[in-house]
Amino acid sequence: MSALVLLLGLAASLGDLIGGAVVAAPRRISDRALGLLMALGAGNLLGVSIIELVPESMSQIGPNAPILILGGYLFIHFFEHVFAPHLHFGEETHAATIIDAHVTNTALIGLTLHAFMDGVAIGSAFVTSPALGLIVFAAIMLHKLPEGFTIASIMKAAGRTRRWALAASGVLSVATFSGVLASSLVGPLAPYALAVATGSVLYVGATDLMAEANKAEEGILNPVMVFIGIGMFFGVVGLARVAGIDL
Repeated sequence: MSALVLLLGLAASLGDLIGGAVVAAPRRISDRALGLLMALGAGNLLGVSIIELVPESMSQIGPNAPILILGGYLFIHFFEHVFAPHLHFGEETHAATIIDAHVTNTALIGLTLHAFMDGVAIGSAFVTSPALGLIVFAAIMLHKLPEGFTIASIMKAAGRTRRWALAASGVLSVATFSGVLASSLVGPLAPYALAVATGSVLYVGATDLMAEANKAEEGILNPVMVFIGIGMFFGVVGLARVAGIDL
C-alpha cells in the first residue's frame, strides 16, 4: 500500500476525531452549518457512487456487481437499523430516547461498521485507480465530520462525559483507518470489495445524509447544497480529465 493511500486514510480517520472534538469542546459548530455540510456530502456521495463507482464495479466484475452493490447497501441498512435503531446523523438532543448503555453501545457498533466500510471504499478505489481513489476520498471526507459529531453527541445525550464522547469518535477513527488497511489485504478480491463498498457509500449518501438534509426548515438552501455537492463532483472529474488523468 502506497504512502499516499495511508496518508489519505489517516486524514479520513481524523475527520471522525475532529467531529467528536467539536461536540466535546465548550464551543461547537452550529446545527445549521452541520446541516449544510451533510447536504453537500449527500450530493457529492450520490455523484461518486452512481456516476463513478457503480459503472466501475460493473466493468470490473460484470453482471454480478449489482448483487454485491445491493448487498453492501443492505449490510449498512441492517446494522444501522438493528444495532442502532435510533441512529441519525446530527446532534442527538433527546436524551430520553438514547439513555442506556445498550443503545449507546449498539449505536457505536453500527457506526463503527459504517466507518470501516468507508475505509474499505477508499482503499479499494485506489487499487482500481489512484484518480478514482482520490475522488472517493474527497467525497467520504465530507461526511466524516458529521459521523464523529453524531457518535459524540449520542454519548453526551446518554449522560456520558466529554472524554467518553471523544473516545467514541476515536473508535470510529480507528475503524476507518482499519478499513483502509484491510482493503490492501484482499488482493484479487479488491473489485468485489469495491462493489460492496459502493453499496455502503450509496446508502450513506442517498439514505443517511439525504434524510438529514431533507429535515431542514429554513428555505431551499439545503436542497441547493445537495446540487452544489453533485456539481463539486462533476467539477473534480472535469478537472481530472482536462489534466489527462484517466478515471
